[in-house]
Amino acid sequence: MYTYSKEILPNGLRVIFIEMPHIHSVVASAYIGVGSRYEDEKKLGISHFLEHMLFRGTKRFKNSFELLQAIDNMGGDSDAYTSPEHSAVVIQAHNKHIGKGLQILSDILLGGNFKPDDVEVERRIIQEEMKQFVDVKGDYVCIDDISFSMMWKDGSSETPLFGDEKTIAALTMEDLYGHHKKFFVPENIVLCVSGNFEKDTVYRQIGELFGNLQGKFSAQKPSLKTTQTEPKYLFKKSPSQTTSFKLCHKAYPYKHKNVIIMLLLADVLGGGISSRLSLNVREKLGLVYEITCYPVMFSDVGSIDIYTSTKKENFEKTAQAVMDEVHKLFREGITEQELSRTEERVFSQMQLIMDSPLAMANWFGIEELLITPETPDTPEKQAQKIHDIKLDDVHKVISEIFVPEKRNFIVVGAFGWRGKKHAISLLK
Repeated sequence: MYTYSKEILPNGLRVIFIEMPHIHSVVASAYIGVGSRYEDEKKLGISHFLEHMLFRGTKRFKNSFELLQAIDNMGGDSDAYTSPEHSAVVIQAHNKHIGKGLQILSDILLGGNFKPDDVEVERRIIQEEMKQFVDVKGDYVCIDDISFSMMWKDGSSETPLFGDEKTIAALTMEDLYGHHKKFFVPENIVLCVSGNFEKDTVYRQIGELFGNLQGKFSAQKPSLKTTQTEPKYLFKKSPSQTTSFKLCHKAYPYKHKNVIIMLLLADVLGGGISSRLSLNVREKLGLVYEITCYPVMFSDVGSIDIYTSTKKENFEKTAQAVMDEVHKLFREGITEQELSRTEERVFSQMQLIMDSPLAMANWFGIEELLITPETPDTPEKQAQKIHDIKLDDVHKVISEIFVPEKRNFIVVGAFGWRGKKHAISLLK
């Protein structure tokens, strides 16, 4: 088992401790309230750019080579990412190296020691990273960004959430410094230490490393557009051997009372190899190699998304098969047997979170940053809620979510006019 506790440093920095004494590893992670939702159009991509620069702009290491070598030398690993609503930096190591891990995490977070040459090198790296989402015509084809923008933002649905060549090229070192100073302040960061460690020792070290961090958080997160009265769709042609599509239904944000039912329904539709979509679209019809359904949640909005890809000539049949399953779910709901079977799957998945220090850090760190609950919602509490779900509640949620006015359909790749026309007709 584990022990949860939370401390707040005098400067307002929140620190979460997840003690798991039965394992050998430890995770030190930081969750920062910064992402594309805080960016204006002219500086799209600056949060992602800053995430890259954190590993170059430290004061204790002369360059990124020294930093990364220090992580390797203790047999550790590092990771970082930027999402629309938050960013994260993660250090994983053997528990005997927790002191070094925390020091390296502080080096990364508090650095802000950017050099012009490093900025230019990282700019080129990001531009190369962006090319994986650009087709041979130069069009941006990241289906996840397109779906997010179409559902939740005003303006073009084809604006890259992490910037384009123009915005990335225009960002300056001063812009990066300003962004770091604005967002990397105590009340906008949650530190989480998860795994095998001595809490008193770690807390003292965190106070020494982060206690002098100052600044007040003043940024505002613009609200997202949530009003929708009819199905929306976007078809983007791209030279490709396959056609990818996402079918998204607006649903619930983090901590909505029906989120656990939302997780269950995503699992029924496409969460496992015996799910409805996998059995019928892949196993019976042989139309796709992979098809999945999953929840996407933020602090204030959420959706249930179905994703797959197929060859051009199978697009119409695949769209029909997917919509058949959605319509069947809406008309007939699920059975008691299906509810029982899926409950056990989701329950087990929740329980398994408690075996992973990284999963536990993510669970409590993101919850604290985005929700700041008075009492944290633990994995075991969520797991127990699953067994309290009633079939009538499931059917009520189905009737709320899987309706045309919450439906969004995004297609990227090769398709013909007939397939497009047929897919649009299915949405209604």
